[in-house]
Amino acid sequence: MNSSFLRYFFSYIFKSKTRQKLIFLAIIGLTLSSFSLTVLQGIMGGLQSGLIQRSQNVLGSGYLSFKNIDLQNSELQSIFDELQKENIPYYYELELELMIQNKEYVSPIIIHGIDTDHPPPFLSAKKDIAIDTSNIVLGGDLARALRANYGSKIKVTSPAHTDFIFEEIPRQSTSYISDFFSSELPEIDSLHGWVRLSFLHNLVREQTINKVRFYDGDEDKIIQIIQPYQNSLDVEYISWESEHSTLVWALNLETRVMLFIFASMSLLIGICITSGFLIFYNKIKLDLASFWIMGMNRDKIYRLIYILGQLLSVLFCLIGAGLGLVFLYLLDSNQIMIMPEQFVERNIPVKFSWSNTFVAFIIPYTVASLFTFYTFRIFKKEQFSFLTQIRKLS
Repeated sequence: MNSSFLRYFFSYIFKSKTRQKLIFLAIIGLTLSSFSLTVLQGIMGGLQSGLIQRSQNVLGSGYLSFKNIDLQNSELQSIFDELQKENIPYYYELELELMIQNKEYVSPIIIHGIDTDHPPPFLSAKKDIAIDTSNIVLGGDLARALRANYGSKIKVTSPAHTDFIFEEIPRQSTSYISDFFSSELPEIDSLHGWVRLSFLHNLVREQTINKVRFYDGDEDKIIQIIQPYQNSLDVEYISWESEHSTLVWALNLETRVMLFIFASMSLLIGICITSGFLIFYNKIKLDLASFWIMGMNRDKIYRLIYILGQLLSVLFCLIGAGLGLVFLYLLDSNQIMIMPEQFVERNIPVKFSWSNTFVAFIIPYTVASLFTFYTFRIFKKEQFSFLTQIRKLS
């Protein structure tokens, strides 16, 4: 009897000649809301994930920060030995803020002195061709600002390191541009450069490093390894997320604002649900009386009609989320070039996440469920008589 009841009214909504078009539009709206939220979260997640990944490819997932420690320090070497035992790749460097000049063009630069025999992964290969790290490697945007080309002679100045010749003079050194690197992130390409570690050692006249970067590895293990040396070496582990906390916060805020806007838009669908179900309940009073005549009690009729409204909400929100996942899969698998050449991502990036799919389902469903419950309460308070409905028919 229960299944027959639900089947009858389900078909009534879609097949009856007197079907209520407003509730039909509300159901379509639920499907579209769930579909749109699934697609939007998938694409936004792909864009945000791509941004984070490009930054971590260059800056790493985290690094150890020192205050200019000697490269031959025994405790530092002990840390390196323990990292090797745990199979955690590490890349030490000396990072300095300097001034760089090409002819009359001058710009600040964050320059990384790296071990060219063991360069970071992003400098190891560029489309299967190793980047030439024999001299200075500049970010593409910085090179354009300096009007520099391959082989250009570059002057590097360190205001923090001086020599006294009648007066304090900042130390300078010259080198040549051996290659360029593009991370496709302006904040990196316009400010960063890489050079062999010995070049900076000669400039500052100290064989020191101040950072050890990690591009892969267990953060908890790294923290555990450095814990005994934190006081003696004044070392700390800084993750990418903590260093870029403002960016992480902004991306999270962007996601929350998007969800809030969609939840607000879903309220419009709730208005359609309220109006549609009120008209629907008014039209099926005689049909409900027919089930009452066949022996179904009043409470059970009310319970089943409420369950019908909730099942409709669940079903069409799930359909919308499923269609959204199919659309994202087709978008990701076909790699269609949609964006103009100016964009980093020519094809729209996609990130699948079951948590995002659940959110895309639960937001429109929650709104629909609340309005369905509210409408049902109004209908139940009417306390109409089934006998009166049958007498009207006669």
